[in-house]
Amino acid sequence: MPHTPPPTQPATAKVDKVTWKGHIKRLHLPSVASTVDVPLSACVTSGDCIRWNAGDAWVVGKNGECKILQPYTEPDILHLGGHDLHVLIKEVTEPEEHIRYQALADYHYRGKTIHGRTSRLIVRAFHPNYPTVLGYIELATPFFMNKARSRILDAPFSSGTVEWDRWDMATLRKYIHLTVRIARTVVAPEFRGADIGQLLVKHATTFARSRWQVSGYLPEFIEISADMLKYVPFAERAGMAYVGETEGNLHRVAKDMRYLIKRFRNNPHAKSEFENISGILDQQVSRMDRSMAIMQQEGLDLDALVAKLDGLSHRSVLKQYALFHGIVSFPKPHYMAGLSRYSAEFLADRLQQLKISNQHTPPKIHIQPLVEPIILEDVSVQYRSTVRRTQYTHAVQQAFNISPDDVLTTIIKDLTLTIAPGSIMLVLGPSGSGKTSLLQLLSASIDNLPQAAHGKVTLPSNFNPSTFRDFRSKKPLIEALGAQDVRSALYLLGLAGVSEPTLYLKRYQELSKGQQYRAMLARVMASRSNVWIADEFCANLDPASASVVADNFQRAARRLGVTVVAAAPHCATFVHSLRPDLVLLLGSSWEHSLVPGAEYLAQVGHAHGNTQAIPALTIEPALLQMLKTGETTMVVCKGRKSVKPGLILVTDGTDQLTMTVKDVVCKRFSRLSEGAMGPDELECSAQMTWATKQRYPDIQDHNLVTIVRFEVPFAISAMGRPCSTETLRHV
Repeated sequence: MPHTPPPTQPATAKVDKVTWKGHIKRLHLPSVASTVDVPLSACVTSGDCIRWNAGDAWVVGKNGECKILQPYTEPDILHLGGHDLHVLIKEVTEPEEHIRYQALADYHYRGKTIHGRTSRLIVRAFHPNYPTVLGYIELATPFFMNKARSRILDAPFSSGTVEWDRWDMATLRKYIHLTVRIARTVVAPEFRGADIGQLLVKHATTFARSRWQVSGYLPEFIEISADMLKYVPFAERAGMAYVGETEGNLHRVAKDMRYLIKRFRNNPHAKSEFENISGILDQQVSRMDRSMAIMQQEGLDLDALVAKLDGLSHRSVLKQYALFHGIVSFPKPHYMAGLSRYSAEFLADRLQQLKISNQHTPPKIHIQPLVEPIILEDVSVQYRSTVRRTQYTHAVQQAFNISPDDVLTTIIKDLTLTIAPGSIMLVLGPSGSGKTSLLQLLSASIDNLPQAAHGKVTLPSNFNPSTFRDFRSKKPLIEALGAQDVRSALYLLGLAGVSEPTLYLKRYQELSKGQQYRAMLARVMASRSNVWIADEFCANLDPASASVVADNFQRAARRLGVTVVAAAPHCATFVHSLRPDLVLLLGSSWEHSLVPGAEYLAQVGHAHGNTQAIPALTIEPALLQMLKTGETTMVVCKGRKSVKPGLILVTDGTDQLTMTVKDVVCKRFSRLSEGAMGPDELECSAQMTWATKQRYPDIQDHNLVTIVRFEVPFAISAMGRPCSTETLRHV
């Protein structure tokens, strides 16, 4: 069927079928002889009734309308320590975004798919030093049975056309789709700890209110269950409330698998019908398929498999988890939030009535701060070395009057400073300026060095330093950390910004440099030291990783009341993230100065550059509406505009959408009618000139104009239609 647009007047039609191509869904509307392209995440399927008007479209539901056409796009800012990164939170609309999302998903989940309906939002960055997709969140249909959810919903509820007295099985079957589940929240490994997960949950909640529907129901509640929430409470920070634990299936998995395998093993037609009842039952079918694969792999009959499953305990599951992974599930913390005023009030009332308390509070990390400052008074550090006398060293002595028997080098001379408890001091200076010697002096290892220290060093009575150094262990990171237990280890790693599960099982040497810094941070926290000493801090990290690592570092230190001394030869990439309280500048053994941190930050400014603007173009509301409807695919702007091919945010100051710039031409207004973009548009060049004069009455022939042509993948009317005089008169 040719890709033709539906009428421009408000209308409705039934979706006959849906086809997929990459990141786009194509809706076939035979009643109006049309097809419409929508984002892959649009919640629409065959049999749905859609309504369209003024360049947008909605699925007509039982309790509202679900927007499906103009993709979700919202600008936001990631605060990466001292750097503000402007990003778009959006649906996937570009082939490049689809490729980058799939690569990130494959890295984390290795091809594992989510059952039922799904929608996703990505964090799209534009800075050349950052990945295109920094993370994504996926929404999906909820699991049918959930003890925590059932308990919280088991009370009279009313919102619009939806109401129930009890959350019994009949209500569950009817209204299960009033809940949408956050199935995955994924952040690129180098950006863990930057609150991207919290940002994604916030936008997923907004998206779900008006853009999610299953079986005609828009959701009233959003939920998430995950073991990770025990250690990284990003859902709670995003405003979701703990409502209890899921039940898991350990107590019933044997019974479930016996029933499913006996019923469907030799009856694929019945299995298909069972799956078609609802996507939420796909998880049980997947477990059944996995169980049958294990039977074949291990040479087990049904009774033997059920016996193994029936005999499982937490201890035996640990031993056989590789075998039963994907079949057995354990209780997980469950969080929910209301998506309307009624559901939010209902949830708050139920939490108060049931007096639910979160049992998964983070482990307590108690570190005793320094009871007194660290004081250095007129401290000098010298290196003394002796080398063997030879013809060569004797020649040096004759030429320069330096004896090889006693070479004395002054590294630091007459340094006086006070480091307050709980403060962060940054030591800066070129190679050889004494940074390492000073840190070794503070770490109390001076006696092991061939050097002499003079002056007075006063250390607090509870001085307990720990240095950032590489791990030597060959154990996986989760074991090598030195934490007291698994729970503490996971929490410390999460606090340090290592919350990617695959990294827990890697050795330290297998981590990236940024991940190694995070691992070292987790280890010094586990040591309960109250002074952290870091040499060559972030020196070998890229700007993005340095900024994130420094931010995690200082936040952890300030939260725990730890005193920090960090040294580096340069700091432009991270100093605004570290936010030191004091900066010690070492130039030479006799030249040093102390600068308050705030004063130093003001002096250096943001030399590294703290942002990358989202490509944007501001146009008139009428033009924006015409782009939405597909009535035009180009705009003419007065003056030279800094617009490049690729994704761009087009806005009228209130409304916005993302478009793809196909090409850009800048020329004199007098030459506009010569045909700007190609032979297919020569016929409308005169109309373009006329319309431009209407928009800019004072425009002169010598003025420059910028002609921007877009690709419009998601437009509901006049898609691909050449411009006309009638169309241009609307501008």
